[in-house]
Amino acid sequence: MTERLPLPDVVNWPIFPFEGDLQVRELAPRLDHEYPRAGEPDGRPCRCGGEDDRTPIWSNDRWVLHHISFGEPGSGSPFPAYMLETVEHMDFGDLDDDMAAEFGLLCVRLERAMMALGTVGRVHVNRWGDGGSHFHVWFLGRPKGAWQFSGFALPYWGFILPAQDEATRDREAAQVAASLG
Repeated sequence: MTERLPLPDVVNWPIFPFEGDLQVRELAPRLDHEYPRAGEPDGRPCRCGGEDDRTPIWSNDRWVLHHISFGEPGSGSPFPAYMLETVEHMDFGDLDDDMAAEFGLLCVRLERAMMALGTVGRVHVNRWGDGGSHFHVWFLGRPKGAWQFSGFALPYWGFILPAQDEATRDREAAQVAASLG
């Protein structure tokens, strides 16, 4: 049996959402391969190209913006949370210079639109690509004044807190979409 690693000091930070008896998981051995992601050969199908049943809140010919649901699909988010994705199936490294420039502009416009809601104190932009090979970026609006939800802790709180009511979610989404044109 291997010795467990000690808990990092981050568990004592005021933004860490858990308390009580915690322990670090045992480290699994490294694999000699990567698991196939959705949209890759031998992976499950990607949700792009008609496979996606989510209703976009905004789109153009190259980008689409959706709500993020934490937990079960359709469960919603406790704060403004959106996923910007490419319409075409591609990954981050596949963006040509024009799309990369457009992505940068959309990031700034989304930040401004989310801050203009008046309920957001900070917008966190995150890209994780381990589950799917289709390029997608998360935009999470930390509620204004909710310092406990700062930084890396915000997505965890998304799984813990109850979702926004649909009227608020839809009103904010309409305002964000209008800002994007």
